[in-house]
Amino acid sequence: MSDLATTDIPLPPFPAGSVALVGAGPGDASLLTLKAADRLRQADLVLYDEYCNRALLALAPAAASRIYVGKRAGCHAMPQAEIIGLMREHARQGKRIVRLKGGDPFVFGRGGEEALALAAAGIAWELVPGVSAGYAAPGLADIPVTLRGTASSVAFMSGHGAGGEPEALPRADTLVVFMGLARLEALCRRLVAGGWSPDTPAAVVASASLPEQRVVSAPLEHLAAATRRAEMESPALVVVGQAVGARQRLRRPEGAEAAAKPADAAQKTGLVLIAHGSPLTEWHASVERLLSELRPAFGFCEAAYLEPARPRLEEVVEQAAATGLGKLTVVPYFLAAGLHVTRDIPALVEAARQRFPELKIALSDCLEGHPGLRTAVLSRARNGGGAPR
Repeated sequence: MSDLATTDIPLPPFPAGSVALVGAGPGDASLLTLKAADRLRQADLVLYDEYCNRALLALAPAAASRIYVGKRAGCHAMPQAEIIGLMREHARQGKRIVRLKGGDPFVFGRGGEEALALAAAGIAWELVPGVSAGYAAPGLADIPVTLRGTASSVAFMSGHGAGGEPEALPRADTLVVFMGLARLEALCRRLVAGGWSPDTPAAVVASASLPEQRVVSAPLEHLAAATRRAEMESPALVVVGQAVGARQRLRRPEGAEAAAKPADAAQKTGLVLIAHGSPLTEWHASVERLLSELRPAFGFCEAAYLEPARPRLEEVVEQAAATGLGKLTVVPYFLAAGLHVTRDIPALVEAARQRFPELKIALSDCLEGHPGLRTAVLSRARNGGGAPR
């Protein structure tokens, strides 16, 4: 980070005996505001959260105390009451205290309740806003939360209570859910039950602004499964709405996104088995059994189906592209190489190539006579009155 001390921008004083509730931004240290850097440079005590970039602690004076008070799901370094007690105690000793929080303190950062507690105790405090992940994470994943003609409103909500609490869902064109990853499946079900279409574009953005940033996008009804397969980890936000669909149109110059992908992702090859869109559950089960045997050999190994079954090839290819894969092999998985294999699937693959030019998609020969043949025969026999003996 460049030295901001030489800036000519005037900054208000940081009085002794006061607390600055400082937003650290979504993760990238360079997104810290000038005022936040100034407060850190004058701090006597820094109380910092889990998702603050630790590089920012170096801005504080060497003599300043630094205390970790972060919270993760089921693991709190310090109870909230003790954190507030520390701020009160040290402020009354005349110290300058920085309460450093990820994102913005007043956006799901518990900054509001801390400000109320300080005000009730007669402690001077100030807010130093930070870049909130609520709009930064989607934006850095090429998702504009508002977009003329597509999304004119955006709502933030917490995913902690995603299991079906009675309060109404926010109404907005774009919905951004904080802390929703752990209960994503329940959240997606709740959104669909609340009126969101299962086909609504949706995404999970993890570690936004950092080199390890990852994005998974899929229709809402498939988002939880896609995220589980990608093994996404917190910190992550969920974004739902038609604006998510703009992501694929916001292409950047070649190499501009390299830092946001795992270093070896482009060297890996993924596999997609595309099968008939049969309504028979036995058919899909046979495809999944083969996939379970193949997955250890591939970083990305999924099934796609022709209509009317889901997910479709374009949805699975979108998931593969989101993981940063460089190559993808599509293998038709049919009983024989008929029109689906010689005409329909090549057309779907070509459409995917046009939509995702950065992903090299190869179409293999048809895998004929697969184990699904036995499944189909048995199913037909059952439907005819009973399985053969």
